[in-house]
Amino acid sequence: MLVLVFYILSGFIISYSFNRHQENGIFGYFDFMVFRISRLFPVHILTLLSFIFFFGVYLNFDAVPPLSLLSNIFLMHAFIPQAEYYFGFNSVSWSISCELFFYVAFCFLVRLKSKYLVILLLIILVLIIHSLITPPTELSQHWLFYINPIFRLPDFIIGMLLCRIYFSTSFSPSTTIGNIMELTSIALLGITVYISSNFISDMNLRFDLFFIPAMASIVMAFSYNSGLLSRVLSHPFMMLLGEASFSFYMIHWIIISKANEMMTPNPNDHISILSFIGVTISLSIIFSISIYKGFELPINKKIRGLWIKAKHSRITSASLS
Repeated sequence: MLVLVFYILSGFIISYSFNRHQENGIFGYFDFMVFRISRLFPVHILTLLSFIFFFGVYLNFDAVPPLSLLSNIFLMHAFIPQAEYYFGFNSVSWSISCELFFYVAFCFLVRLKSKYLVILLLIILVLIIHSLITPPTELSQHWLFYINPIFRLPDFIIGMLLCRIYFSTSFSPSTTIGNIMELTSIALLGITVYISSNFISDMNLRFDLFFIPAMASIVMAFSYNSGLLSRVLSHPFMMLLGEASFSFYMIHWIIISKANEMMTPNPNDHISILSFIGVTISLSIIFSISIYKGFELPINKKIRGLWIKAKHSRITSASLS
């Protein structure tokens, strides 16, 4: 469910950012890919190395399947329908393997008119529904519906279409309308959670397709930043948490797993569980902000700066020759 909103939001933000970059000057597809890769790979490699160190993988490195490691390093592992690959090492990295695929696909999708994006979206959704009705026996359903980058692409396309709607209208909601939109979208999510928890047994529907309308409405409602909740989220500390969210996502599973080894919370003891939750959330926030400020942001700026400098040098050389 959380991955779904992440992908829809990603499609929206990537489209928004690409549009703004193009408005502000020459910004091509190579620029786009360099900027996105400079965001993904440094933190991915850092957390991969952290996993190898903290879980003692380096002590028995000869036993690590080379293809598993290589596919993980280059973020190709979500395409391999075996859990030891797509959940290998820092298991949450499967989702950014999909994200890298979306970035490559975006370079082609962004050129399509909205009607063709809708047609592509419908084609993939029909394939998903057909596979739900008659699931292939040779593939894991968990991989096919939840991990498979092709079947996750509709989430990203929906985000792109929402961004196009955002840019195509001059709609500027008042605070009252903004509050209604935000509260309605949250209420829709609550209703969706209730229905899916009590009346839907198919896990593939419960955690993905069924939540698309609610998640899309949340992304759209909060995109206008006009309601009270949006303004709360605009507080500097909340903005910092948002900026560090990628580092948080990439480090949180490692922290939870190590804390579970060290604290061994008793599932029947509420105090033990609450202490475990408090410690892991606090550590995840502290480490994610530290990684963002001390590692992710500086390296991102360095890579982008080097690319822009090299690009300007090429343009200058070409104009002089």
